[in-house]
Amino acid sequence: MDTAPDGVAVGAVRLRRWQIDPIDAPAGMFDGFDTHLLKINYELELEPDLPAVSWFDVTFSFTAEEKEGDQAIVVDTLARSGTATDVPRSYVLNQYLNFVPGGDNASARVLLPASTDRVDAFGVGGSRVRWRHVALGDSGVQSGSYAGWVVLLTRAGQLEQRVEFSARYALAVGPDLAYRPTQSPVDFRLTLVPPKAPAKVVMPSFSADTGDPGAVPGPSVFICYAHDTPRHKEYAMEFADLLVRNGVDVCMDQYESASRKGWDVWAFQNIKAADFIVVLASPICREAFDGEIDGREHPGIRSEARVVNELLHTRRDEWTPKVLPVVLPHELVDNIPRILQPWTTDHYEVDELSVEGIDELLRAMTGTPRHVRPPLGQLPPAVLKSAGDGGA
Repeated sequence: MDTAPDGVAVGAVRLRRWQIDPIDAPAGMFDGFDTHLLKINYELELEPDLPAVSWFDVTFSFTAEEKEGDQAIVVDTLARSGTATDVPRSYVLNQYLNFVPGGDNASARVLLPASTDRVDAFGVGGSRVRWRHVALGDSGVQSGSYAGWVVLLTRAGQLEQRVEFSARYALAVGPDLAYRPTQSPVDFRLTLVPPKAPAKVVMPSFSADTGDPGAVPGPSVFICYAHDTPRHKEYAMEFADLLVRNGVDVCMDQYESASRKGWDVWAFQNIKAADFIVVLASPICREAFDGEIDGREHPGIRSEARVVNELLHTRRDEWTPKVLPVVLPHELVDNIPRILQPWTTDHYEVDELSVEGIDELLRAMTGTPRHVRPPLGQLPPAVLKSAGDGGA
């Protein structure tokens, strides 16, 4: 909670402390910027005997210092333009860092309280945000506390942000009173939280069911891997996070709750429900799939391997395109299970954990070719036979 805005006032609007959280943006998006989630708290303090205020607005300009150059950018904001609602609503951030309505299982919720006014929003894509509160009845806008949310981009490494605050009002006064809206800006500086601060990074929800209305939902994936070494397990977790941040709905044991469950049933149900099965190459994974492990060792990967092998054996044409062998940067192609035919069918080598590194894998999931064949044209006249050529 930053105290810099606390007590700053323009007319009847007084600012309170603001909440600032760094956001872990999706890989490959907003390069060169740090991303922040701001909760802007402000109050409208009206005296009881004051004439009704039919509207008021507040503007927050995220300006740059002259020596810094680039201004900050507002990616999205709540409240958005819209009419009043009689119930509060919760929102999450999707993979584009836009606010979308949250479902029952959404994480990183943002709460927008109920309002008796209409709120018009301005400034998305620019360096400032403006909210205009318009009364829907004759009693004017209501006094009390308000809150708005902003996703803000600042230059990478920037630790302070200058904010210029202004306010305007419209009073329902008679024609005998000379009045016009005015504003007297004031400014202050916010302290930005470093994006890598431990235990403070806000992780947006990138689940497919909270995406933009009309957007194509991402594929669902079950990650099948062995706990060979702590290093391999860490790489698998980073790989899964990268997929999630790029629109893939991942099912993985490390994402599951700590409650007691039957892992064999869990694996069977989720493997059958997923659009694709990603098998991460490793020595133990290869041995499990190829039937080279005896006794009680590695029961988890052995159970998953048997399910996948059974599906391939009984419905090979259907499941071969759905089972995707993947080689992470620290692994070898030789550790892809032989039963998955690493050389006679495709495999996917992820040279680095980045958007570019998973490009071929994402194309396999979405069926998108790297190059689109152009429309079929005509043979050039120089190679066409004339009507008299070729004999009878």
